[in-house]
Amino acid sequence: MWSLLPAVVSVLCCLIPVSQAAPFLDLIEKLPGLSKQPPFKQYSGYLKGDNKDDKYLHYWFVESSSNPKTDPVVLWLTGGPGCSSDMALLTENGPFRVHANGSLTYNPYSWNQAANIIYLESPVMVGYSYAHSGVFKTNDTVVAIQNAYAVNDFFKNFPEYKDNDFYVVGESYAGIYVPTLASELVDMFPNIKFKGFGIGNGLSSFPDNDNSAVYFAYYHGLIGDSRWDFLMENCCPDSDHKRCNFTSAALTKQECKKQMVEISTLLWASGLDVYNLYSECKGFRNTGFSTVYQPDESVFESSYFGWPFSYLDTPQMEMEKRKLIPSDKLRTGPPCVDFTAVTTYMNEPKVREALHISPFAGEWAACSGEVNVGYTKLYPTMHSFYEKALEHKLRIMIYNGDVDMACNFMMEEWFVDRLPLKNPSDRKMWYYKAEDKSKQVAGFFTKYDQLTLVTVKGAGHMVPTDKPIQALELFVNFIQDKPFME
Repeated sequence: MWSLLPAVVSVLCCLIPVSQAAPFLDLIEKLPGLSKQPPFKQYSGYLKGDNKDDKYLHYWFVESSSNPKTDPVVLWLTGGPGCSSDMALLTENGPFRVHANGSLTYNPYSWNQAANIIYLESPVMVGYSYAHSGVFKTNDTVVAIQNAYAVNDFFKNFPEYKDNDFYVVGESYAGIYVPTLASELVDMFPNIKFKGFGIGNGLSSFPDNDNSAVYFAYYHGLIGDSRWDFLMENCCPDSDHKRCNFTSAALTKQECKKQMVEISTLLWASGLDVYNLYSECKGFRNTGFSTVYQPDESVFESSYFGWPFSYLDTPQMEMEKRKLIPSDKLRTGPPCVDFTAVTTYMNEPKVREALHISPFAGEWAACSGEVNVGYTKLYPTMHSFYEKALEHKLRIMIYNGDVDMACNFMMEEWFVDRLPLKNPSDRKMWYYKAEDKSKQVAGFFTKYDQLTLVTVKGAGHMVPTDKPIQALELFVNFIQDKPFME
């Protein structure tokens, strides 16, 4: 009897067109924490980040709950650099919400109601992604190429989706990830039906982000008139006060630089939630930018995670200090955000098993301090990448929660103003239907031929978390190329 097994397997392999269907071994059959399994299929496994069988990016793919055969495929990237996209799946725009007791509930405003969504943990060594070489150091270009390979590998593994429209959407430092990936996709894999990209509260320009943050602080009452006048006097005495270049002035004017360090600390390390000015700061400790030792925990913690005021010595020196800290003593993550429930859930053995996590992958963390410290940022602005995207006729949406200080809405407006865009509309309000069915103001938008710039009123850095109804609407408008409700 057993001698017939190889022949039977051979016949079955001939009958089953493996290359023509989703990888059944990656199918999530039962996701722990759910009282009822979802009506849509979901997969978890690994996509190759190169052609050398060394780098493997963990993906979690949720099919559309509407019409997976025709709905677009969307790749989601969370920023950092070094933060996991699975955070978005479980706390922002994905189909599930994690609770402290390990249970999952469904998100009624999940984006997979309108699209098939790939949540990719990138770069390697983030989340459950891994490399046999174990290298944490990387840069913008390397990550873009690895992500392009992973996208191509997805369509090899899921050929039934190769004719669907494809979009890339991301948040935060994905303002760098997404346009650089777009550039690689149009060059490396032109056969993919790549239609455009969207970026939420993304980092598009370091100088614009740094300079606009000072204006944001003044306009929102974080600094008073006397401080503002002092800034202008010491940073831009000859300006008309309309657009002071603080970053340039701080390089040569010591008093300006001192003021900028203080404002940087105010925004990122004073107890304000840098991701949502009007939200409470979870787990707040007033540690400033300095890396501090917590004797009770025997770990080093840093309240600095990101890119503010990159031209100043203080953050640069801080990053150098952190490079000297042993990796097992480094705990680094976004300030004012609590991912305890998600971290606990993702490290449950039964969850790892359900997600088909490789034994080569380490413990899951929301953000990797080692990747963040070892990451080299190559581009001060994404201007040339947007120009290339426009030349390739890609559609673009930039959306911003208007109370985010990390990547504020003014930065995006200044950045967009310098792009070669055509036929701008007047800035208009857009609306959404609230839960009580009333029509409410969602924010403002300006539409160009290939780009739409959108603000979301009262939302912070993570728009789908703060304003889920509005976030779903703007996402659907983008991928379906629909007008905003006016």
